[in-house]
Amino acid sequence: SPMMQLLTRRCFLWLLLFWSLWMAGWPPTLRAEDMAQEYHLKAAFLVNFAKFITWPASAQAMDSFTLCIVGSDPFGTALAGIEAKEVGGKRVRLRYPAATTDELGQCRMVFVSRSEQKQVARLVAQLGSTSVVLVSDIEGFVESGGTFEFKDQGGRLSFIINNSKAKKQGLSISSSLLNL
Repeated sequence: SPMMQLLTRRCFLWLLLFWSLWMAGWPPTLRAEDMAQEYHLKAAFLVNFAKFITWPASAQAMDSFTLCIVGSDPFGTALAGIEAKEVGGKRVRLRYPAATTDELGQCRMVFVSRSEQKQVARLVAQLGSTSVVLVSDIEGFVESGGTFEFKDQGGRLSFIINNSKAKKQGLSISSSLLNL
């Protein structure tokens, strides 16, 4: 029937259009190597953020600088070798505590993975009055009480700092970092 031929033709044209767009890379996807590069850059930022923060004396008395990753580890190999680095003369220790543990209080900096988005309010409530720096790439993390939030600004990595929150925690963030 003519109606059936028209529907078949339209379906074929839609499939052809979809296949053409898919072959051309639409919708754009973040390839695995792009993700790896993104998290290598974020790993470097974490260590450099720490170099521009002054913690209260009680936190500075700790024998190491403990960086904790909470949730699914998005960094892969990006953090390899980080324990050979130092922050403020303290050796970096890398830990992966559960979001529900008191061990988080022993961390100096906590990266909250996107897998823990539903835990953000609880983590902020648990660590908000401590001198633990909370960092994430979860959308709205700073507004939820985090200290640093990674943002994608048109394909460029940037960050937001919640300096008023940092001050309430007894942290002092260098004006050099704040100016960025």
